Amino acid sequence: MEADESSYGNELQLSATQLKGKQSVRATFRLSDQMIDLLKVAANHLEVQQKSLIDELVQNRETLERVANDAQEILQESGKRRQKTFVLSRNALALLDDISNKNDLSRDQLVELCISRLIPFVDAEQEKHKQRRLLIKEVNQFLENGKTLLEKADSLLGTDDRFRVKLEKIVSYTERNITELREYVKEKQTLLY
Repeated sequence: MEADESSYGNELQLSATQLKGKQSVRATFRLSDQMIDLLKVAANHLEVQQKSLIDELVQNRETLERVANDAQEILQESGKRRQKTFVLSRNALALLDDISNKNDLSRDQLVELCISRLIPFVDAEQEKHKQRRLLIKEVNQFLENGKTLLEKADSLLGTDDRFRVKLEKIVSYTERNITELREYVKEKQTLLY
């Protein structure tokens, strides 16, 4: 029984190496404005911090290796770059260094390639947002129809009629919810990169 307990305890123990690997470190990369903006837009839309998103993008070895292998086909000429500092886990940074060295890529290129994986996601969200903007016009018309119906109920039934009072509550409730929808659509205007 004691042997079982001690082996169980050893499985749960964390080593100093594991803990150090989870430490956060600052790393500076030279990235294009487009990739910096793309990361900002995606993080904003997902409601996560940029540092969390970048760390997530670069911490999977298999994915990084696949991205690095595909790099020769994708690499663009290097345009204007600016420095951007991120907080990453020590493990993610070590992994970036390892994969970039193995594939004869700079860390900056590898990070850009990782960030570029967000393009299909952001493009799809932009398309959805275009549809939201179209739908909000119809929703506004729906509200106007409700207000017109309420005015008609006023003239036909009077302001004290139970049916008319219920209809007013429905129109009021609808208006509040449509206001929230408008704010949501306005808030998501940041999907451009």
